[in-house]
Amino acid sequence: MTRGDFLMLLFTGAAAGGLFLWTGSTNWISRFTREEGDPLIAKIERGGKTVTEIDLNSVTEKQYIDFDEGIKVTIELQPGKVRFLRAGCPDQICVNTGWLTREGHIAVCLPSRTVVSIA
Repeated sequence: MTRGDFLMLLFTGAAAGGLFLWTGSTNWISRFTREEGDPLIAKIERGGKTVTEIDLNSVTEKQYIDFDEGIKVTIELQPGKVRFLRAGCPDQICVNTGWLTREGHIAVCLPSRTVVSIA
């Protein structure tokens, strides 16, 4: 490796690291500064439109949200967590994603155009 190769590698790594931190894609600061009582909002979107936003800290028992039009989807909410329980799509990736429990978690069912995320 020549000196020029080393400088190019160093510059590229610094630029990539800077972009990574600048875009905030990791959201790591809010994960460490989050306190116990802060709201944990589950946002459910269908067809590009927000259907509902629910504070998961205020959920006290199991709740279900059913979408019957198009591809059928059932979303389950429990205290502090949310998931796709059932979906009529063939691959079941959204169901296999499991529970969403922390800010930044997201599950998507592309065939039904349904997105569940936590903010």
